[in-house]
Amino acid sequence: MVKGKNVSNHVWIIMLVLSITFIILTSLMLSDSGVEHLLSSFRLAGSSQLIEDIETKALGFMGMTMLKPLWEEMWIGIFGLFIAFGLRKNKKYALTLGIFWGAMMITNAAIQGGYEVFILGWSNACIQTYIFLLHGLIALISLLIFRKARKDLS
Repeated sequence: MVKGKNVSNHVWIIMLVLSITFIILTSLMLSDSGVEHLLSSFRLAGSSQLIEDIETKALGFMGMTMLKPLWEEMWIGIFGLFIAFGLRKNKKYALTLGIFWGAMMITNAAIQGGYEVFILGWSNACIQTYIFLLHGLIALISLLIFRKARKDLS
């Protein structure tokens, strides 16, 4: 029989590691210029567009639009840290928020990946899509197992 304390110790650590890796991966992507992300997008799209052919001001704007979502993703990672520490303290809201966090990540990956592959016609989805999917699946599965184990104990 699994003790509730042991399960909660593991699930909060899983959520903590997921949040930290999400923040680190997002930070690494932020360290590149938005232009680098734009070049990757052009390659994924199969476009022959050259960066040199884009007006400097337009290129600056496009670079900013490539980086802006990454800043927003930092908040997703910080929210995950909040959930992890709530799970550590066995706060009931943390389990619900964690399950929502995992489902939100999976939903984002499905929508973003579907858009990239089916609507834009890219050969595969961008790396962020896979990061969202992997983190969401691990979080959701871990938290659902934890919730079931906790119900079985009561």
